[in-house]
Amino acid sequence: MFKSGRCENEGVQMLNLKEVLTGLVSANSGAPSSSDCTRPSRGPHAEYIPNVIMHTHRNQRAWFYDDLIAGKTVVIQCMAAHDAASCTGLETLAQVQARIGEQLGTSIFIYSITTDPLRDTPEVLRQVAEKYGAKDGWLFLTGDEQALSLVRERMFIHSGGQDCSMSLLRYGNEAVGLWGGTPIASGADLIMERLSWIMPRKRSSGPSQRGGPPELVG
Repeated sequence: MFKSGRCENEGVQMLNLKEVLTGLVSANSGAPSSSDCTRPSRGPHAEYIPNVIMHTHRNQRAWFYDDLIAGKTVVIQCMAAHDAASCTGLETLAQVQARIGEQLGTSIFIYSITTDPLRDTPEVLRQVAEKYGAKDGWLFLTGDEQALSLVRERMFIHSGGQDCSMSLLRYGNEAVGLWGGTPIASGADLIMERLSWIMPRKRSSGPSQRGGPPELVG
């Protein structure tokens, strides 16, 4: 849990994002910035997750909450192209991408957010995306340094002040407001298991099935 001040045990229990991140409001959150969104907010955590402008590795602009988070099931990771430790996390996400399959870009989205916006331009991130075979639905994001810092503060820094952004993977279904976290070192299989907890499921067609134990015969 976040209150322990540790990153390695995050997401053992499925939590509401507001409960996970209580008390983590940025010291600058009370003052508006040029990166803040003035459009109407929507969704369970629209008032908490920053709605700042992001730039994708395809050189497109997007609002972080409105365009990338609201109503979606997402996996969020922080990285830096020149950080050797990030390579392991990106390799793991490449394995996750393969396991997601056709649901990537429709039911599930992956976002890799740089912590080094001065060097990680959209062109640099495009090269990283190509290196790891990122398909539609896996976006590499950069932006204004203040905006990126606010995203990390809200999503990856807990009440003890410990920054887990380079070791923690966030996953969430913002359509229903369910969020959790797990170490990026957990591996692709465990990450997929965690995603299965929050994925929307189609209701089976046909008549309702009787619940409970089977009826006695004879």
